[in-house]
Amino acid sequence: MKKTLLATAIAGALGVSAAAQAATVYDQDGTQVDVYGRINLGVTTGGVQEEGPGEVKTDGSEFVDVFSRFGFRARHQVAPDLQAFMNMELRPNLARQNRDGLTVRNSFLGLRGDNWGMARVGNFDGVLYQAVTSKFDIQEYEGFTSTSGGAVSSRGDSFQYSTPVLGGFQAHVQAKHLSGNGADVGAQDNSSTLSWQAAVNYTWQDLYLAAGYNQSKQEREDRGYSYAGPGANPAGEDIWAAAAIYQFTPAFRAGIKYEEVTDLNDQADLSATDIENLWTLMGVFDYGMGEIYADYNRVRMALDGVDSQNRWTLGANYRFSRPMYVWAEIVEYDFDTTDAVEDVTDDLRFTVGLRYDF
Repeated sequence: MKKTLLATAIAGALGVSAAAQAATVYDQDGTQVDVYGRINLGVTTGGVQEEGPGEVKTDGSEFVDVFSRFGFRARHQVAPDLQAFMNMELRPNLARQNRDGLTVRNSFLGLRGDNWGMARVGNFDGVLYQAVTSKFDIQEYEGFTSTSGGAVSSRGDSFQYSTPVLGGFQAHVQAKHLSGNGADVGAQDNSSTLSWQAAVNYTWQDLYLAAGYNQSKQEREDRGYSYAGPGANPAGEDIWAAAAIYQFTPAFRAGIKYEEVTDLNDQADLSATDIENLWTLMGVFDYGMGEIYADYNRVRMALDGVDSQNRWTLGANYRFSRPMYVWAEIVEYDFDTTDAVEDVTDDLRFTVGLRYDF
């Protein structure tokens, strides 16, 4: 299951999976190499089915790979207070025979010291996600709602620095490089630029507080720079987020989060799915052999005329052994409080799965 709140916060800051059961396969001359990963397979059905010409069926039953992955972590103790490290992670689709290439996930290298912090370069989740929004990413499959998930203005061409934990505080800053290469010469200003993120988190006993900013710099017609890999939030720039999580008992934690895109794109450039702001409530209960978890999101859409939405998730899992557990989730993307009881199940997505960590 999930680790303690403090351990989860530290794991997020380091860009590693809190659930991974890494196995050391090499340990010699100060260098250690771990292999880790998970196989997660599920069956899903339901969800919102768009109607009209050109739409395809999406709400039928389907066997799915639920973000299976494997990776390698290495670290070398260069000096008593200097450690070099690297991470290389790949994602296959294991639901069926797959001849497509592997997806490259978090892959980076860097240096870490107890007294001065951590610096790394490469492909990793954004620091706003690491410090704030990832703490509410409790679902196995679908339902996580955020204006700044791990991929927004991140996962590639990035540099991060995180301070050591000082009196419970830790700060993070990140810059993603957007190159002007590939644009037509003379057509516009093709100079490179940076998109910035920053976050700070504070842990005191069972309380975790965090806040952060993601510039989410947009690509512009008068500039030739562009994103390689994941891009900015399509709703606009300047994403702010803050969260508070409290471990009420060893078995139960709950949290509240607010996010907002403060500089929206023009209405003509927005879609009906773009989000302006949202509130999230989250709770997780560990009953001993597994967890029961739920969240609720009040979402305000960015496009004028699109109603606000109520989204919620309810899930549970049961652990057969330390590495393996079975799970089930229900997701509702747009619950209307005026719905009759018989209408509640119209757009629900049901998913069950089996996961093995190694």
